[in-house]
Amino acid sequence: MEPDVSEDFRDEKKEKLYGKISIWTALVLSTIITVGYGVTYPPDSKEVQEMRIFFNKNGRTVSKFLHMTREERKAFAEKKRHPFYSSYLKASEVEKEEIKGLAHISFDYTRYQYWFNFVFIWTIGFASFWFIGVMTEGAIILMRKDKAKRQASIDSLK
Repeated sequence: MEPDVSEDFRDEKKEKLYGKISIWTALVLSTIITVGYGVTYPPDSKEVQEMRIFFNKNGRTVSKFLHMTREERKAFAEKKRHPFYSSYLKASEVEKEEIKGLAHISFDYTRYQYWFNFVFIWTIGFASFWFIGVMTEGAIILMRKDKAKRQASIDSLK
């Protein structure tokens, strides 16, 4: 005959404590990760933001310009008269590569993208850590239930 240990193993105070620890740990760790992201990747300067917005609005033209030969670029820059085109021609090779990379990632840029990343990172971090905490709580409860069953079966043998 199997002993009934359906609710004997549960300790409501400990379960509530584990739940509080789980949620507070998730809050703290997700906040630490978000602050770390902010320190590691500061927001772009105003000039870079304006350049990225220019790339966003004129993506096709900028892309064509970046793929032209040197002589074609000079003629194009004289026609357009925008400061970007003339400053690109005067830039060093390293700066030109950085501008090409920036243009490549700026075709879908918005001013609020940086702050959206903060919210998204915090949300993902919180959900992940909280999920891990809840799964740990469940494992602890299952281990207690198994221990209570084993103890009850040992007691019934005595």
